[in-house]
Amino acid sequence: MSSLISESMLRYLYNEMSSEESAHFLFFIENNPAIMEQYAQMKEGFDVLNNIIFSPSRNSTERIMSYASLDGFSMQ
Repeated sequence: MSSLISESMLRYLYNEMSSEESAHFLFFIENNPAIMEQYAQMKEGFDVLNNIIFSPSRNSTERIMSYASLDGFSMQ
């Protein structure tokens, strides 16, 4: 898959295309089964990533706060 197609897929998934660009993109992938399959795989991964909740460990938070206090930053 070319980087241009990959970039277009990401732009579409992140709603970074105009209405016209989106229409052209959908027409393109609907008429290219191999590209549609690649898009389906990318969308599946995108959907999974959107459902993951990240939070730093307590240790990470404490290290950041400790580092911030070295520069005189106060988080209180």
